Parts: sequence; structure tokens; C-alpha cells
Amino acid sequence: MKCPICGSETILKNNNLWCPKCRLFPGENLSLNISEEPDPGKIYRQRARRNFFKRLALIFVFLLIILPPLALFILNYTSFGYREKIFYNYRFTSEASSYLRKHTSITVFNISEKKPFGFTHSGYWSPGSKNVKLNSANDEVAIHEFAHAWWEELRKDKNVREGLINDTIKLSQMEDTRYTQTIKRARWIVDTYCSCPNKQKINYSAVDDHHFYAYMADFTLGRFKDGPHALPSFVWKYFDGLFTNNPRVVPCYETNSCYFPQNNKMQ
Repeated sequence: MKCPICGSETILKNNNLWCPKCRLFPGENLSLNISEEPDPGKIYRQRARRNFFKRLALIFVFLLIILPPLALFILNYTSFGYREKIFYNYRFTSEASSYLRKHTSITVFNISEKKPFGFTHSGYWSPGSKNVKLNSANDEVAIHEFAHAWWEELRKDKNVREGLINDTIKLSQMEDTRYTQTIKRARWIVDTYCSCPNKQKINYSAVDDHHFYAYMADFTLGRFKDGPHALPSFVWKYFDGLFTNNPRVVPCYETNSCYFPQNNKMQ
């Protein structure tokens, strides 16, 4: 009998007609009973596809359920997260943020406390050190210490270093009601850190220019071109690289709620 499909001669196999060419049993009603052997490659591909989708589902669950609370924890309960909040809230420039991430680490000993405390310092950074140490999560102290770390690079230029000193002295000698609070801060900085009784002949090596910069930075809290702690335009160039001037939070001095009295409204 010929195969009704291909016309080839069939043979009797296990009491059924078998077509060697089609490799099937035509049967009386031409029902196709195909004899297939398992394909190991196909089985492997199917298994790999299932495993891929399982892993994809696990990643999705991680991103959707686990990652948000983990990110929230890191942001609010770790030193690293606190540093990122400072950069974000007070709008450090991308250049300053990148530099400080690369060149500093941060340790906050009491991350849940906002009030500054310490026997001598509420925070600490020193030249040559990459670690910013804070006793508590106080924004004023954090900005002060990060300003130190940023200024260490800027002051390598002798003209920039001496320019800051000269311009701060110039600011301290101004009489301008638009900058009343700022002039008071400049006078305090000069009186405390200049060591220069003769302002016409300054020994720059004796001046603590680091605190000239850091105390003015924490005085402005990122808003240095306008507002009650605005700096005159001839001083902006020293802080343009650090701040963008539009913090996302209201600086504490605007609500008279700073922990350091000198940062609040001076009467």
C-alpha cells in the first residue's frame, strides 16, 4: 500500500503501516501519529527562558518592594545619605558635589540628632584629611566642614587665597544697609581670624583664610546672592563654584531658627 501523503511504499511495522519517507503511521483515517524524540537543545532553551523570566520577576520585586525603603533608610539613617541630602537641599554645584564625593568621606556620630554638640568642635576636617567628622547631623556644621574641604583646593591659587582675604576685609569696612548682617559677619571673621592689625600690610601666611571661607559659607547656607545674608557681587566669585544660590530648603536664618546664634538675625 502506498502512503496517501507522499505516495511512497509503506511497510508493515508493529501491525501498522509505516511510511519511511514521512516517518509516520498513516493509519486507516490518515490520523498522524508522529513519533518524535525529545530535543535536548529545545528543552534547554525552554528551561533557560523560564529561568530568565523568574530572575526578571525577582528583580522587579526587588526594585518595587525592597529598594524604596532601603533607599529611604540610607538617605535618613546613614552618613552617606546625610551628605547627599546636604548637597541636594542646599544645591551644591555638580562640580563641587562630585569633587567632595571623590575627595572626602563623612562620619556622623549621632545621625538622629540635629543639635550640634562637642567639647571643642561640633564637626572637624583638617587639611590632608579626607574625612569630614560631624558629632551630629547639623546642617550648619556640615556646610562649614564641606566648605573647608572645597576651599583647600581653591586656595592653592595664591591670588584666590589673598583675594578672599582682601575682599572680606573690604566687606567688613563697608557701610551699606543692604548688607547689614553680612558686614557684621565679615567684621567678626576679620577680628577673629585675620591676625592683621595693619590692614595695609597683611602677613597672609598668618591669616586663617580657611575660616574666612568656611564661616562665610555656613553664614549664607547656599543663598549668597540675595536674601538677608546676601554677599555683595565682588565676593560671589568665591562661592559660585560651591553653591548654585537656590537652595531647596529655607535657610534657618530666615526663620531665626539656626542652632548657632551668629547665624540668626543679629540685633
